[in-house]
Parts: sequence; structure tokens; C-alpha cells
Amino acid sequence: MQFLYLRGQRARWSTAQDDRAPTIAMMSSRALVLVGVITWLIIGFPSVRWELLNDHLLTPAGLSWLTCFVVFIVGFLVASRERCEKRLEWTMRVMQAFLALACIALQPTGFQGILLVIVAGQLGHLRLVQIVAWIVIQTTALAVILSLNHVQVAFFIALAYFAFQLFGAFAAKIAHEEGVARRELAAANAELQVASGLLDMSSRTEERLRIARDLHDLIGHHLTALTLNLEVASHLTDGTAREQIDKSKSLAKLLLSDVRDVVSRLREDEPVDLAGALRGIAAAVPTPAVHLQVDDGLALSDPATGKAALRAVQEIVTNTVRHASAKNLWLSVTSEDGKLKIDARDDGVGTDDVRPAHGLLGMRERVEQLGGSLNLSSMRGRGFHVMVNIPLARAGA
Repeated sequence: MQFLYLRGQRARWSTAQDDRAPTIAMMSSRALVLVGVITWLIIGFPSVRWELLNDHLLTPAGLSWLTCFVVFIVGFLVASRERCEKRLEWTMRVMQAFLALACIALQPTGFQGILLVIVAGQLGHLRLVQIVAWIVIQTTALAVILSLNHVQVAFFIALAYFAFQLFGAFAAKIAHEEGVARRELAAANAELQVASGLLDMSSRTEERLRIARDLHDLIGHHLTALTLNLEVASHLTDGTAREQIDKSKSLAKLLLSDVRDVVSRLREDEPVDLAGALRGIAAAVPTPAVHLQVDDGLALSDPATGKAALRAVQEIVTNTVRHASAKNLWLSVTSEDGKLKIDARDDGVGTDDVRPAHGLLGMRERVEQLGGSLNLSSMRGRGFHVMVNIPLARAGA
């Protein structure tokens, strides 16, 4: 399995550019939140100043506007949290939309419409039809509110904000799709690393078997024939010539024995360099950050155990990349007490209802066929935990 490690090294040109991907993604998310807060402050400053200059801030209408305006940014910050639950996230966004419209109704001549753009910028994870429908509803409500407040050119103002909202939403959607594509690429890269390594191991095993057959069928047969001919020659001669023939016969038998030993070793299973293979998988995944702990030189003499371990790690890594929304994956692979132990946990969103899909079910089947066990545990907000134990008695490790 050295091929996996070397392949990971050769692929460094593609993964090196993504080594900072978790940090960049985190910084981008925080930057967007910061921009949203700054935009909110810029909108609020002239609005508060206008309310103060006209002595409206302490009136019921002024206090209502201020309350809606402050609660809006609180909802924005709650919805922007990385560990925010989907239901709460949706609730906060709907609330932001209503609060933004309330602010517009209470101060129709200000810049409150920009709050709708902030809401639209949070819709990148929706489908295109849903995004457009949401923005159309917001813009229609905006146009109605402006018309009821007798704002001149209300239609054109609403149309302008409609364009701003589309721009913000589409920019957010492009960023979201780029993040999804990056995760899918990382998962596919990890799968490719394992598949390529297993294919290489299978190819080298077939090549060793071919060489073993050739040694046995060609050299072995010829040496056997040579030994028989020398045996016949030894009976037809005597004296010094016979002594030399006997020595040649002994060397031919010794060489035949050596060939049989080489053939026997070639037919034996090649140890799987599990440590090198796992490092290759970890290097292929830019996000989440894979913290790998594995014994140096960990090798398995049983290919079935090695393949099961590699497939288990691959499934753990790809599931974490695709579904966990995690920043870190801690992966420990050790050999102790006659067992190969794989302990993996992440800091993702987790779930209170663990339902293994086809990948995890396949992993369980492969492990149990070798007499091992698979334990899964998770909790909402506390990530996912996987423990795999595979007996090494049959592997001779």
C-alpha cells in the first residue's frame, strides 16, 4: 500500500492549494457576518439621527422602530451561527424579513429596504425557484408598504431593491455551491485514494503470482529435468567424473529447493502498509482538518483485514466531509490486545437519531464478516463518534 502514500505525495500540487480551505471558509463566513453588521450600523446611524432631530425616537412609533431594528440584527447573528439548528435558522430568517418590513413601514423614507438585501444574502442554500419566490414576496410587500405611505415612485424604488436582493442572493448561492463542490471533491478524492491503492495492491498481487507460476513451471521443471539427467550420468561414470557429477547434482537440488522457497514466499499475501495508506487519505482531504494518530509502520499481513480497515476509514472520512459540517475529525488507528481499533469523532452538528445509511451498513457487514464490531453514537450539536474493532488473530499482525 505504499502506492497510496506516494500517490498522496504526488497529488500534493492539488491539495496544497486547499490546505488553508477550512481557515479561508471560516474567515469568509465571519467576514460576511461582519459586513452584515457594518451595513446594519450604516443604515441605523442616519435613521436614529433623523428620529432624534424630529423628536420621534421616544414616541411609541420611534421606540417600535428601534425595537424592530435591534431585534433584526440579533436574529441575523443567531441565524449566522455555525451550530445553529435548521429550524431555528429558518425561524430567524423569517423573523428578519417581517422585522425589516416593519422597519420600512415605520420609516418609509429611510434606507430600511437594505435590510431586505441582508435577508436575501442568507438564502444561498435554497433552490433558485425558492430564492426568486422569497424575493418576489419581500419586494411585493415592500411596494405595498411604500404605496400605502404615499411614497413617490414606490414601484421603481421596489424594483431597485428587487435587483439588489437578487444580486445578494445569487452571490450567496454561488458561494454556497462552491463550498458544496469543494466538499464533494474532497470526498471523491478520498475515495479515489483508497480505490487506487486497492487496485495497485491487486495488480501487484497478480504480478507476483504470475512470477511465481513462471518460476515454478519453467525454472523448476528445468531444474528437475537437470537433476534427473545428472542422476543418470552419475550411474554411467565413475572416479573423479562421478564426484563432479554428484556435486553438480547436489547444487541442482539445492537450487531447486531455493526456487521452491522463493515461489512459496511470492504466493504469500503482501503486508498492507496501513499507516502510509491512512496518511494518504488524510492528506487528500482539505476540510475538515483530519487529525490522524496511527502507529508508525502499522502493517497487516491479512489483505482482508487491511481492506476492511481502509474502507471503514474511507466511509468515516467521506461521511464527515459530506454530512457532518465539521471543522475537525480526530482519527485514531491502533493495534492492541489482538485487535485493530479505529476510533473516529468529529465536532460536527451531530444528530439525536442515528440511522445508518448504505455506506455505514456496508462497513458494518465487512467488519462483522471478520468477527469485528462497529459502534455508532451521536448527539445533536456534539458531533459523531464511530468505533471499529477488528480481530487481528487471523491477520497474524
